[in-house]
Amino acid sequence: MKGGAGAGKSAIARSVAERCSEEGLLLGAFFFSAGDTSRNHVEKLVATLSSQISIILPDFRDTVATLIENDPLIFNRSIRTQFSTLITRPLSMVLANGNHPAASTVTPRLIIIDGLDECSSFESQRDLLFTLQEVTNTTTTHIRFLICSRPESHLNSAFSLPHMVTTLRNIFLDDDDYTAAQDIRVYLGGKFEQIKEGHPFKHTLPDPWPMPEMVDTLVDKSSGQFIYAATIIRYVDSPRHRPDQRLNAIFKLRPPFKDLPFTELDALYRLIISKAEDLPRVLDILAFPALYGYYSLRYIEAILQLEPRSVEVLLADLYSIVTISYGDVGFLHKSLTDFLAEPQRAGDLYQDLSRAQLSHVARMISFFSTHSASLRRNISAGPFDRVLWELHYSDNMKADYVSSDILQASQQFATFEFFRPFLTCNIPKLRNRTSSMGRNDKDFIQSYFRYLYCIKDVSQSTRLVYWEQMRQYCKCVLAVLDDNWSSNWNAHFLCMYYHLLHDLHCRLPWKLLYANIHHDLGDMHLGTFGDIMLCFGGRIWHPCSNDITRIFHDLIGDIKGEAIFAKSASFCLSFLCDEWLASQDAGRTYRIAGHDRRKKREHPWHWRQMVPRPPSLGTQLAVITFQKDWGNKICKLTSIRKALRYSIPDDGYTSIHVTTMHEHFQLLNPQVRNTGQAMSIKPEQPQQWLLYVFLLDLLPHILPLSGRYEPLVMMCRKKCFSSRSQIWPKKSRRARQAIDTYLRRMDLQEGGE
Repeated sequence: MKGGAGAGKSAIARSVAERCSEEGLLLGAFFFSAGDTSRNHVEKLVATLSSQISIILPDFRDTVATLIENDPLIFNRSIRTQFSTLITRPLSMVLANGNHPAASTVTPRLIIIDGLDECSSFESQRDLLFTLQEVTNTTTTHIRFLICSRPESHLNSAFSLPHMVTTLRNIFLDDDDYTAAQDIRVYLGGKFEQIKEGHPFKHTLPDPWPMPEMVDTLVDKSSGQFIYAATIIRYVDSPRHRPDQRLNAIFKLRPPFKDLPFTELDALYRLIISKAEDLPRVLDILAFPALYGYYSLRYIEAILQLEPRSVEVLLADLYSIVTISYGDVGFLHKSLTDFLAEPQRAGDLYQDLSRAQLSHVARMISFFSTHSASLRRNISAGPFDRVLWELHYSDNMKADYVSSDILQASQQFATFEFFRPFLTCNIPKLRNRTSSMGRNDKDFIQSYFRYLYCIKDVSQSTRLVYWEQMRQYCKCVLAVLDDNWSSNWNAHFLCMYYHLLHDLHCRLPWKLLYANIHHDLGDMHLGTFGDIMLCFGGRIWHPCSNDITRIFHDLIGDIKGEAIFAKSASFCLSFLCDEWLASQDAGRTYRIAGHDRRKKREHPWHWRQMVPRPPSLGTQLAVITFQKDWGNKICKLTSIRKALRYSIPDDGYTSIHVTTMHEHFQLLNPQVRNTGQAMSIKPEQPQQWLLYVFLLDLLPHILPLSGRYEPLVMMCRKKCFSSRSQIWPKKSRRARQAIDTYLRRMDLQEGGE
């Protein structure tokens, strides 16, 4: 039977011993104790068990006495020899003769050994296990041994050996089927009732007491371990104090008393943690689950710069208070965090978790600055997330979340070199969602910039670090535009939209300024370059965006800014004038409306004369689905032309799906959903009309800021919007007026020159 520290193994062992003794089944019991010099080794184990058996079986006593007289030095021999000489052989002789008081009813065959892990020598523990296994297999006495222990790594290894498994049955006190939390709740409820009925100061207790939420917290803090609950009750039940005040002291609702409530529990924690060979390193590791809950072993090794798989080795002696599963390490006892965080309780094991957290942040910044992208996959932004959460919701001063190590790491962080490999990746074509920026890199850099933004006003040093990091990012983007994407209109458009249009002088409508052009408007996803622009563009995405916009305008000046706007306008016009995309959308629209354009083209006379003319496009019905109010989907039935013209909400652009009635009812059919056929009748990808409307609305705001750019001038002179612009005549008219104004300005500049 194994379980974590304080799980109640010894209490169960004592209860089993008492019950088996009453029923005549118990041969003997031995309880190891690390703090008792007479019970922390195996030297007295066989003598104690032999003495207990002698009381139960008088014939056994005579046989053992004779054996001791024949070999007075028997207690100096190995544990295996002692067991064989003083227990196994005489017990076999007595039971074989049947000369014992309980022969007519039951035969005592159980020996209980509790706290095996508290035996001082690891070798003695393993030797004892192998001796008991041999006794079980080779004797005819059918002795059964109940071994109770913490799940120490060396004991787990010994129990897992092939010759041990055949005679072993495991009982896990912390298994999922073990309802420890409910048992602890019942225990606490019963004990609190006893205190309210029999305590000397019961008349001082408020009603109700204790509050239900207090009991819930105690059950949660117990983490399935009875030692925590028992410690609470012993402390609260002190006859010299008011129970409600003692409980309030545990919840830190009043100053603590002279006697600390968790003395026994703290001694247990100190005993277990002190067993670790590399104690300073182990304490560094324990700070991670103490701060962040279950935490990845791989991330810990990366932050602390440890060898792979070394955390498991370092924590091998602590498996009774920590658990490792699915690559994460966590605490079996939630109260262990309180122990480590309180110097009065932990003593030399105390961990300043606030300082440890800042150390983790500084190490992360250094790690992402100095390691390659392949190695950066081994670490996440967890510490940053915790710090950012506390910065937003904690009452502490922002200065409490800054350290000299963080400032030094930030000053050395190479922002320009970090971004350049990602920004120079080939921009994929439209509809391609590939991205070479890893999830961990993206999470880190967003959290890092948010953190710098939160602490920028703490001191002059933090302010300088913040502005320098933002400036390095902006310089990197502009350098990449000049060196790699000087003729790429897509890249210039993204840079313009996310990093230049947020200037107050542009005065864009809200719905234009904060449209999610990556995901909602058709499928305009332009690779890693676009991902990075999205991460830091727009106040709705990142708090640094306004400062980044300000730096961009300072760096580019008027002439370069006009060039970027001109190339961005060229991108808009190239999309708005693309008749091929318009024909793709028209084809989809005609299919929804029930038209067959191929038949109309091949047999025009037959189509007009023999087949009744279908209703006009504006009267055909379809199911329109779009998102509104942060993801809530709205579905309505309307005509296609009305959907295209009026379904754009006033507060922004959002994804619109147009589905035929046939597709819609198929998807709603329970029989189709239950048979899995719904996967094959998904609605087609959203059309590009939303992106078209967005660019049509945006173009009049971009052209006034654009300088002379010959490709743009040539496209403007053609004035050749695609046919789908006819669906939005007012928007198209405004866009053409902006084009005329731009051409007149260019003509005046040319004439002036």
